[in-house]
Amino acid sequence: MVTPRLDVVLSPFGGDATALLDAAIRAEDAGLDGVWTFDHVSSLASIGAPGSGASRDPFAVLGAVAARTTRVRLGTLVANLHNRLPEQLALAIDTLASLAPARVVCGVGSGAGVGSPFAREDEALGRVPEPAAVRRAMLADYVRRLDETWAGRGVPGVVSGPRPPIVVGAGSATTLRLAALDPLVDGVNVVTGLTPDLSDTVGLVRGLVAERPFEVSVFLDAGGVRLEDLRDHAGSLPVPAGVDRLTFLVRP
Repeated sequence: MVTPRLDVVLSPFGGDATALLDAAIRAEDAGLDGVWTFDHVSSLASIGAPGSGASRDPFAVLGAVAARTTRVRLGTLVANLHNRLPEQLALAIDTLASLAPARVVCGVGSGAGVGSPFAREDEALGRVPEPAAVRRAMLADYVRRLDETWAGRGVPGVVSGPRPPIVVGAGSATTLRLAALDPLVDGVNVVTGLTPDLSDTVGLVRGLVAERPFEVSVFLDAGGVRLEDLRDHAGSLPVPAGVDRLTFLVRP
C-alpha cells in the first residue's frame, strides 16, 4: 500500500501573516510534503469565527513561503474563480512558480454555493451565489482559459513558465465526475473528508481516469494536532486505497 503524502492547508483567517509563514516553515522542517492556503477576501467567510480578524492574501503568503522554503509543494486550495479572471490567476501562479520552480500547483474551485457559510462573503461583496450547475459550467470554462493561457492561445505576455498541474476542489460527486472527465484537470481534492463513502468516491474517480496520471487528495481538519505530530496522526486514519495525498487544515 502506498502511503499518502501529507500537506498542510493554512487557514488565512485571523490576520497574522507571520504566523502563517512560521507554520509553513515548521511544516517543511517536520518533513511534510506541501503547503497550501485558500482564497478569501474577508474573514466573513471563516466558519469558526466569521468576521474575526482579517483574511490574508494567498499569493502574498505563498510568495513569502516560497522564499523561505526549498522543498515543499505550494499552491492554492483553492483559488476562487469569482475573485480573479483566469488570466490574473495564471499570472499569480506563474509568478509564484518563478520563485519556487517545479513546486507549484494551481488549485481552483467554483466558489460559494447558495446557503453555504462562505456565501456571507459574497453577500458582503454584492455578489449573488450561483446555483451549482451554473458554477460547474463556469469552472469548466475557467479551467479551459487557464490552459489556453499557458498554451499561448490566450492573452499574450501573461505567463513565461511551464503549465503547472491544475487541481479542482469539490465536494459533490457530480463536480468530481466532471473534473475527472475533463482532460485539462490533473487532480481533485475531495473536501468531504474521511466519510464512510469516501472509498466509493475515490473508486469512482479512479475508474474515470484509469488511463492517465491523476492525483486524488482529501481535505481534513487537523484539529489540535501539532504539525510535528501530523505524520503519526495520519498513520492512524482509515485512508482508502487510491488516495495520493492528505491535506490537513491547520490554524496557526
